[in-house]
Amino acid sequence: MKKVRFGVIGLGNMGAQHAKWCKNDGGRDVALGAVCDIVADKAQAIGEQHKVPHFTDALELMDSGLIDAVIIATPHYWHSPMAIHAARRKLHVLCEKPLESRIGRARVMVQQCRKKKVAMGVVLHQRTRTIMRKMKQIVDSGVLGELFRVEMVCSSWFRSQAYYDSGAWRGTWDGEGGGVLINQAPHHLDLFQWIGGMPKKVVGMVHTRAHKIEVEDTANFLCDYGGGKVGYLYASTADEPGAEQFTVCGDKGTLVCKGGKLLHGKLKRSVSSHISGSKGSFSKKGEQACTWKEVKLPKNPGGKHLMVIKNFAAHVLRGDALYCPGVEALNELELSNAMYIAGHKDKSVTLPVNGKEIEALIVKLEKQRSTGKGQGLRKSADKEYAKLMKRLATA
Repeated sequence: MKKVRFGVIGLGNMGAQHAKWCKNDGGRDVALGAVCDIVADKAQAIGEQHKVPHFTDALELMDSGLIDAVIIATPHYWHSPMAIHAARRKLHVLCEKPLESRIGRARVMVQQCRKKKVAMGVVLHQRTRTIMRKMKQIVDSGVLGELFRVEMVCSSWFRSQAYYDSGAWRGTWDGEGGGVLINQAPHHLDLFQWIGGMPKKVVGMVHTRAHKIEVEDTANFLCDYGGGKVGYLYASTADEPGAEQFTVCGDKGTLVCKGGKLLHGKLKRSVSSHISGSKGSFSKKGEQACTWKEVKLPKNPGGKHLMVIKNFAAHVLRGDALYCPGVEALNELELSNAMYIAGHKDKSVTLPVNGKEIEALIVKLEKQRSTGKGQGLRKSADKEYAKLMKRLATA
């Protein structure tokens, strides 16, 4: 294999872009083999635009012999059937975020790709941002010492009502499976746990504060890491001006990512030793010096989807380490699913999430709130998934 021939499944906003990148910008390792969408006119138009075969049936695409890997850019509920079908045909899988809307099915996706020995990556391209990679490097090096507080505000995802009205599946329980937590925030949920670690429990609130949609546009959550160590996350598509701020506090110092800059506050001695060793009783007498410096970053900011596609092809061809393997993408979905259960049931949720509980909750919310706008995508995808599970059980 000289190049990885990708077949793009789902040609909406992201899928059309993936096809364009694979065709025009993939470099030495990437080629566009074919495209697929259930809307025939769309599939034909993009296929002819890029001079590649087009399909309206994803299984016909997978069986065509024209591709080595799929890029799955369908609505979320269809990620699991498409990934499992591809793995069964020994096709490598690059999936748009999130892996699925429900953690149980996402676990099956990862397990099937591992079983069939095909590569599985997820387009969580924020991991390619140099500022985030530098932040992780510093945390992993131990410079901050043991972490005790992780805070993130991610409200730079403003969406108008027109955005939600533009697609049938947007902002629906039966079409999308959630709101900001499942659509926009997965990138930041991934960074939150990739750098700050996975909590043991979550508690918090979800609200539909400003938009006329079935799902949440704002989320507030407190995370318990045990031993008094905590995390906080706020996500919204209803803030203007939006903000992105990520703070990680440790025993030996603090990192703050804000406004495209990374600041490192280094303590003269650790908080734990200063607490026991300081002779000051309170106020200024008990404080110590903290030296703040801006961390130097590479000129290339990263953060491009194309970087993930190229990296995935390099992994298939030469074994390069993936930016985000499927198994690691499970974590951000664990978080969002836990937050849905905690927010809608008003309780503390211990991780890992019970897969059956989140499935039942989504069905309940769909019955209570669905307007039918999502066109029953969950039910149709679940029927296909059920057929697959029967085949796997008898294989």
